[in-house]
Amino acid sequence: MTGRHLPVPVYGVTARVLMQTNCGPYAYIAADFEPPGRDGLTEVLNAVPADRRLPEVYASCVRAGIVRGLDGVAASVLLIDAHVHEVDSSEYGYRLAGLEAGRAALVASGLLPPEEADSLRWADWPGRPRPWPGHNPRSEALIASAPAWCEDFLPLSDGGRPAVVTPPVRGRKGRRRNPGGRT
Repeated sequence: MTGRHLPVPVYGVTARVLMQTNCGPYAYIAADFEPPGRDGLTEVLNAVPADRRLPEVYASCVRAGIVRGLDGVAASVLLIDAHVHEVDSSEYGYRLAGLEAGRAALVASGLLPPEEADSLRWADWPGRPRPWPGHNPRSEALIASAPAWCEDFLPLSDGGRPAVVTPPVRGRKGRRRNPGGRT
């Protein structure tokens, strides 16, 4: 896509990278994308408020991710919000957030097909197509591949009500009935 420009402004693009692991990468950015200025080059400006200032090491990672995500499409990008976690923030997380924000701007502006939105796990933007709760190809593929012997695996298999699984009955907490372990 080298030599192309972003045709329309895309406001309110956010990317939140959050992995549920111990000390996993965390990043949050919000950006506005506009067509490039007269020089036609990509520029990324940091306008994050002073109380939420994005450290320069992470700001450079966001810039690199956005440039990579735009894939040669020129745009003016204004970072309007960011959040840093003292423990979980990482350069990888901010690169990934920038990459997804750039790809999201391309989808929202029509330079990439709408199907590309399904591959953007962390990004969001106004007007993003949501395949759920109606048609969701991934969910349908999962249901089709479910084993036939496992009826309660299928979601909403009971006429629109979720299947209810009764937990097994356990004994009282406290001392074991047979402290020696042998009978």
